[in-house]
Amino acid sequence: MKKKLFPFFIICCLVLLSCTEEIQPKKYTYSQLLTGKNNKSWRIHRIILREEGEDDVILDRNDCESDDRYIFYANSEKLFEVTNGREKCQNPEEPEEDLLLSYTWSLNNANATINMVMPHLFGYYLIPFIVKEMDENDMDLELFINEEATVSYVFQFRKTDEE
Repeated sequence: MKKKLFPFFIICCLVLLSCTEEIQPKKYTYSQLLTGKNNKSWRIHRIILREEGEDDVILDRNDCESDDRYIFYANSEKLFEVTNGREKCQNPEEPEEDLLLSYTWSLNNANATINMVMPHLFGYYLIPFIVKEMDENDMDLELFINEEATVSYVFQFRKTDEE
């Protein structure tokens, strides 16, 4: 009996060993989409106020806020910079140089949140945003402003090639 089972056992082992899962290439993680290979610059294209049961409202922005660049670096420090565009805000506290902020960013792929600073909109506070959508050229971040999660701001970013 053992002699008859032994070849069957060998065949079963060979079949099981030959059934390996094909290795699939990994998709980009949010951090790779955010920073590119070395760094990537983004601009806020649109800010939308979203309230449950209401139509979305596109918020007006002044020129000095709409041309700011948000630069995410792919280095180990996770450097993050916000630079002024051509239009300077008429704020006496704003620095004269183009660099408004140099800080760090953090991203949690598990719950798709990114922590970053938006100086012209929220001051110099680190804010947790939910990543709603992200690809190589567009990014939508959402910030809920009430505990019931029925009112939020959606920040639509677009990649920019400006230096």
